[in-house]
Amino acid sequence: MADPAMKMIINEKLLPFWEAVAWSAVENAVMFDEVDLDGLSDEEVVLEALSLHLDYFDVDPDEELDVSEATKKASKVQWSSNHERDLKSQGDDFLGEGKHEFAILFYATWIEHWLNRIILLRATGKGTHPELATALIRSSRIELKMGRIWTSLEIPRFPKELARQVTRVMESRNAFVHYKWPSEDDETHSESINRTKLEAQKAQQTVTELLGLEDSIFYRGRSKAIREAFREGWYERRRETLNQSTTDEAPQTKD
Repeated sequence: MADPAMKMIINEKLLPFWEAVAWSAVENAVMFDEVDLDGLSDEEVVLEALSLHLDYFDVDPDEELDVSEATKKASKVQWSSNHERDLKSQGDDFLGEGKHEFAILFYATWIEHWLNRIILLRATGKGTHPELATALIRSSRIELKMGRIWTSLEIPRFPKELARQVTRVMESRNAFVHYKWPSEDDETHSESINRTKLEAQKAQQTVTELLGLEDSIFYRGRSKAIREAFREGWYERRRETLNQSTTDEAPQTKD
């Protein structure tokens, strides 16, 4: 019979959670600059990352465990909820529905999450305590995050035009969040609608370009391939686990 932990891993309802946890380990290793992407295949990147950040789970049940050492290992892993996919999806949906202000709101929130995630992971990987990195993020304006903070983490300089686009999205978001309900005639109102639609479309494009920037800087243009290698390995390993679980639980016949 499978042990309780294994039952959680193979449970269909919990599969998205465990997949997210495992991918977080890969993302951590890449952002921490712990793996040599240039010297490894896509599959090797995944295996190296998982071994770096999940090896403290690989414990022999018959072995006496040094609890302090296990705790030390576990404390190095950054577990956090990544809402970026949902935020972008919501923004895309609102844009498609013509709700441009809400699209801008979600795209801007995505940008903040994206910037904060990269800074937190990169800073932690460089040895900054997570609490200090979090405090720095909370106290800094977005221009500083794209400027001195970004370059201090040994990341190539943030593209100037892309930084201007990000600032524009934030300004559009703030205009909506702090809306003063001005009175407008029909012509001005129509111009405002068209302008907001254009700003929402530009915000979507900015998100796309930021994803491209992350791919080029941290994944050497291989983020999609590495993610596919991860998913193939993840589901293959899960199939093996399910097959093994079925074999273990099958009734044994007597000769």
